[in-house]
Amino acid sequence: MCGIVGIAALGAASVRPVAVERRRAALAALAHRGPDAHGEFCDDHAWLGHTRLSVIDLSNAGRQPMCTRDNRFVISYNGEVYNFRRLAREHDLAGLRSGTDTEVVLRLFAKDGVESLTHLNGMFAFSVYDTHKRKLYLVRDRLGIKPLFYRVADGFIAFSSEIKGIRALLPGPRHCDFAALHEWLYFGNPLGGRTLFAGIGQLPPGHFLEIDLDSSAHSVQSYWSLRAELDRDREIPADDETLIRQTRDLLENAVRRQLVSDVPVGVFLSGGVDSSAIVAFASRHYQGRLTTYSVGFDYQRGEGERPRARRVARQFGTDHHELHIAGDNVADLIGTLVRQHDMPFADPANIPLYLMASRISSTTRVVLQGDGGDELFGGYRRYATLAHYRLLHRLAPMLGALSRIMPASRLRQRAGRYLEAFGADRLAETMALLLTVERRSMAPEKVFQPALRRAVAASDPFRRFDECQSGFVEQDIANQMSMVDLMIVLPETYLEKVDRATMAASLEVRVPFLDHELVDFVVGIPGTRKMPRGTQKWLLKSALDGIVPEEVLNGPKSGLSVPYASWLRGPLKPVFFDQLARFSRSSPDVLDAGYVQKLFARTASGRADHSHLLWKLLMLMVWQENAGVIIEMPS
Repeated sequence: MCGIVGIAALGAASVRPVAVERRRAALAALAHRGPDAHGEFCDDHAWLGHTRLSVIDLSNAGRQPMCTRDNRFVISYNGEVYNFRRLAREHDLAGLRSGTDTEVVLRLFAKDGVESLTHLNGMFAFSVYDTHKRKLYLVRDRLGIKPLFYRVADGFIAFSSEIKGIRALLPGPRHCDFAALHEWLYFGNPLGGRTLFAGIGQLPPGHFLEIDLDSSAHSVQSYWSLRAELDRDREIPADDETLIRQTRDLLENAVRRQLVSDVPVGVFLSGGVDSSAIVAFASRHYQGRLTTYSVGFDYQRGEGERPRARRVARQFGTDHHELHIAGDNVADLIGTLVRQHDMPFADPANIPLYLMASRISSTTRVVLQGDGGDELFGGYRRYATLAHYRLLHRLAPMLGALSRIMPASRLRQRAGRYLEAFGADRLAETMALLLTVERRSMAPEKVFQPALRRAVAASDPFRRFDECQSGFVEQDIANQMSMVDLMIVLPETYLEKVDRATMAASLEVRVPFLDHELVDFVVGIPGTRKMPRGTQKWLLKSALDGIVPEEVLNGPKSGLSVPYASWLRGPLKPVFFDQLARFSRSSPDVLDAGYVQKLFARTASGRADHSHLLWKLLMLMVWQENAGVIIEMPS
């Protein structure tokens, strides 16, 4: 895994005036993504930079940016294409100078252009520069596993794996995107390619951006989508036995493909169904003894799923390691991770993930992880709850009235949140509200001063959910939720978290459940067959029956909880109020400090729980201080 960054001049301009110091700063900003080597390509029209984490072909033949023999095409590439050797054979790519997937991707693109993208099975974000036609292409993988941001401004287009690379090349932007801020308040991250930086966007998954440097014309185009996959002619097995077998075979093939590496590969083994399935299949195909890692934290109650992880490790004979990590210096970790994400990322699970990655990255460069299994196969409780959507939607107004006469408590708050979600007029809004602890009736934008509150509230934070869900209305509710999760929650929250938290420690994470052949097959299966009668993960568990231990398949799902509420009441309380005081002095027109203090007092007393909103506000204050972003209303 690597870091890519670059800038190209539009029209008659040249990149030569972009100072060497800025280019060096951009490469330095991405050094954690590629500590092994860095490289540059430059002509009058474009500069491409690269930082390398060596995983396949560790020799200098794999250094980037990489050019074709005739020097026409140049690539700066981040990712892994797992089927690159097969593609090299099938497309007669003779005379390869390296053993890298980078060169195969470059040669295929030089041969077939954007048509080559549909052949790639993997996770990737890359740029290709055609020096003859003076065209630049930016490409992102189907499901958004790898990030790619860009900005068009001042006669240039700049791009990078992380926002910090763009800001090093093109200083600014300074203003905050209010629509993105509204989404962030509800969901902890902006949606649909927006960022909190006005003027910086993210390329959507399954898309490429083509830029004609001479004319400055540029367009974003899709080469893959869930909608297109559902519209494609397909044959779903009529009998469950065949359906289960094909699911099992596709998952096993995905795991086998993702073991390709010239460095050792490990697995994060939580003890849950998804990671245990990966271990089971990887142990069949890995050359040598597989290494597995599970983790416990000083703030965790009990052992969680670790006993089951040990059981899986024993059954499959892995070299198992249990890491015990203390959550010391949480305040310092917050600053580190806000800088790493470039935005106030609100999922506190990035903290244990970063600590775990930091602990093992000195000995392990590649790990497999189970992200995507819940979204693909319906592993969350809300899938089972949505099976009763029509009934709950009818009952919500009456039950909501009853809940309002309950004494003030966290139970009343939780009940009110669920009933408000099911009482929403639109199914898309119900799906959105089930993903957040925030509520319309207690609008989170109330934390802002009135003028800013009105500006933020002018946008619809649920618009992206409407856009996605409305494209699948012919599907059953479970499948609609799955599509929304695959298009929103997975790339915007979970994959973002995994990429930043692990790449901060120079660790590559692969996600076999998001192999596109597996995804293309599973998304076409009716939800009633994946989750009959709302049974979570029925199809996946049936496929793993006899392979993964029964106590794992049918054991309770505990997950990884992070005690951010306890931290806010304890060691982070003085940090929070110190940040609030400094923020109120430097940006008096942003937060309603009195209202924020009221939320904190209500949470501390146990009468309500606003801890996640308070956690988000702490991230926002740290981010604004570090990034120098102006959140106030423009004058």
